[in-house]
Amino acid sequence: MKITLKIIISLLITVSFMFADAKTDVKQLVEDGVQLCKTKGIEVCLKTFNDTNGAFVKGSLYVFAIDYNGLTLAHGGNNKIVGKNLYKIKDPNGTMLFQEFIKIAKTKGEGWLDYKWSHPSTKLPTAKSSFIKAVDDNILIGSGYYK
Repeated sequence: MKITLKIIISLLITVSFMFADAKTDVKQLVEDGVQLCKTKGIEVCLKTFNDTNGAFVKGSLYVFAIDYNGLTLAHGGNNKIVGKNLYKIKDPNGTMLFQEFIKIAKTKGEGWLDYKWSHPSTKLPTAKSSFIKAVDDNILIGSGYYK
């Protein structure tokens, strides 16, 4: 029994560190993206975010950009949704994802949102957490990790 408990505790600690690293990586990716937009301009940063082999795609992490009307301007994980308006998209729990992203950007400037999103491997709705940050008064960028 004691060995099993030690194994379980060890696994829980390992998983906690994995999520802490993912959360830190996501936030840094977004911060770096905002900095790129402010120094190089919106056109350059959107092109960079859309490059699936570029600096803003790191394993399962990628940056997305949307305007405050819900139009997808960049998406490092799925270029097929660039140019699509996702304002009315909701997750299986009814969370209006893009409306919530916009609300965070407009009211707080930045923040986290927990929701469910289709996992690229399983295609099943999976818990995800994204960090959102306003770039200017009409564009936000974000990135997230699966939990």
